[in-house]
Amino acid sequence: MQEHYEFRVRGYLGPLLRMALGDLRCRTLPHQRTIRARLSHTDLERLLTRLDRSGVELVCVSSVADGVAATRPAA
Repeated sequence: MQEHYEFRVRGYLGPLLRMALGDLRCRTLPHQRTIRARLSHTDLERLLTRLDRSGVELVCVSSVADGVAATRPAA
């Protein structure tokens, strides 16, 4: 089962990392970037690992349902 997620990250998402993220939607905000995706649990774990290995700081993760985000701060 897939769920919609929104990730807020601090750090540079260069062209290679953005290409590696595939068809995920990325948006630049002041001092943060937002990534939105519909992911399975396995894909979620892969994305979190990829961001961590790339040195991107995860600020928060939100599960998005019907356009409303339930924000969870990153641990």
